[in-house]
Amino acid sequence: MVDIIDYFPMERWEQMRLFLSECYRLDHAICDRKFFEWQFQADPSDGNASVLCGWENDRLVGILGYLPFSVHWGELGNPYPAVWLLYWMVRKETQRGLGWLLTKRIQEKYTLLLTVNASELGGPFFKKLGWAFFPRVARYTCVFDKKQCVPLLFPSAIESDLDKMIFRPIFPDPDSITEVALNKENYHPDWKLYSGLSFGTVRSLSYLTWRYFKHPVFKYYVILKGEAQRPAVCIYRIEKAFGIYDALVGRIVDFFHPDDKQGKTDGLILMQGVLQYLKNKGCSYVDFICSNRTYSQTFLDLGADEEPNDRQILPVRITPIQHTLRHQNFAFLAPQGGHFPVLENMHITKSDIDGDGPALIPKNDSR
Repeated sequence: MVDIIDYFPMERWEQMRLFLSECYRLDHAICDRKFFEWQFQADPSDGNASVLCGWENDRLVGILGYLPFSVHWGELGNPYPAVWLLYWMVRKETQRGLGWLLTKRIQEKYTLLLTVNASELGGPFFKKLGWAFFPRVARYTCVFDKKQCVPLLFPSAIESDLDKMIFRPIFPDPDSITEVALNKENYHPDWKLYSGLSFGTVRSLSYLTWRYFKHPVFKYYVILKGEAQRPAVCIYRIEKAFGIYDALVGRIVDFFHPDDKQGKTDGLILMQGVLQYLKNKGCSYVDFICSNRTYSQTFLDLGADEEPNDRQILPVRITPIQHTLRHQNFAFLAPQGGHFPVLENMHITKSDIDGDGPALIPKNDSR
């Protein structure tokens, strides 16, 4: 018989590490205790991590991670309690139905649930449970150095594909960008000014601090433009691609701005400044995975192009470079009778919860 426990006690870490290394791989990032504690927000007071666990005779046989966060769900300024699911895994030899039992348990605790990057088995499973499933969140790419990008092309792509996504600055003298340390003085947005964030995780100071500034592996840069109650925000990092070719690649992981004319102008100036900086740093290209059409349009205005549905031009996975067709998917289960938005009106990006994660933990911390 399998017992389901609502949390994982970090004092039993060795059993979790063994489970993860057997079900994923030995060098997977989640097998690192520091990364695990950050990802599942292990409570320093009691040592419990946000992971549903299935135990069979004191042996860990299944897990489902969950992260409670406030989201906007149709009413800006009125956050709704929700949970993001991640790392859903059951041992192959375990009795059938444990994955369903884990999901049922979390659905009993929350009425709004979300997840990204469901596996090939997970996507159909969620749909059977009544979840809305979107197989592809749009990806946009902008090229800085065509010569560097040619060796990175997918076998099915041709050099002229790059001509559709060349960086085209709009402002002759863009603002220089400066990284900021977020605090209550420079960041307290009036969410009612951001209709593009009507459906998505509340980008609060506490959320951004956990997601970016406390990340145990990646170094993220947060750039603001505008007053503290109405900033345009862009968050990015630079990744070193290796394998068939070595190159720097920019990753825009989040971007949003107020709705009005000034907000859109601030957003455009900010995005151009970030792209110009990435170009000056020697990046070959930059990508931006984002469901929201309002914010992605700013990227398009500066020369980017949306990736086709059925093929890719430049790789998503670059450590090492892999020419495998891969889209970020997204799924949610909403309260009955509540809002049921279309994907283009939601704000889902690469960095939502575990969408932007390391392939493995580097020997030398990149921070």
